[in-house]
Amino acid sequence: MPESYLAMPRGLERTEQLVMNGKPVRIVLIGTPMWPSSAKFSPLERALESRLPGINFEIMQALSPGLAEDDFERIRALVREKSPDLLIWQVGTRDAMANSDVEEFEDTLGEVSDWVESRGPDLILVDPPFVPHVPHERIYTPYIGEIGEMSKSEGVPVLRRYAAMQYLDAEADRFRIADDKRPRCVPELMAEAIVRAVGKK
Repeated sequence: MPESYLAMPRGLERTEQLVMNGKPVRIVLIGTPMWPSSAKFSPLERALESRLPGINFEIMQALSPGLAEDDFERIRALVREKSPDLLIWQVGTRDAMANSDVEEFEDTLGEVSDWVESRGPDLILVDPPFVPHVPHERIYTPYIGEIGEMSKSEGVPVLRRYAAMQYLDAEADRFRIADDKRPRCVPELMAEAIVRAVGKK
């Protein structure tokens, strides 16, 4: 996996301090659920605790209510109610599908970033997933671009899920891996990026 897909422009200060002091880390993941809500242990929890033994991670999934501007209301409520140390926001997919205004999408990203920073939690943006062999794939491009630009201009940490999944899919093609055996390891990618951002890799 290329380093650029996992590296973030700045660290996760609050999360890093908790990890350094052996304290629990509370994570809220907002967007499309990545594992069944009934799962006793989430894949992200397992991936993080295997990399950072001795640190307890409490992870909650929260469904995205809609577009980025709708998510902002949900994020405000979650931060007030759950007091997360780290907020992971999967963003851009529904805006792309709805063809929402790209400039308004960019403005919302900035507003959310500023608001979350003022309340204390760390924030990671996660861009849309790569889904091979579908005709609407190109509609994600402007939104992925805005997320990337936010990362460059404002230093907001971003997990480049689209690029990472595209790379993994290409590797699977190269080695002729069957569709049902292709890598589906976004929680592993998240965990690896978080560990690197807190200076443990």
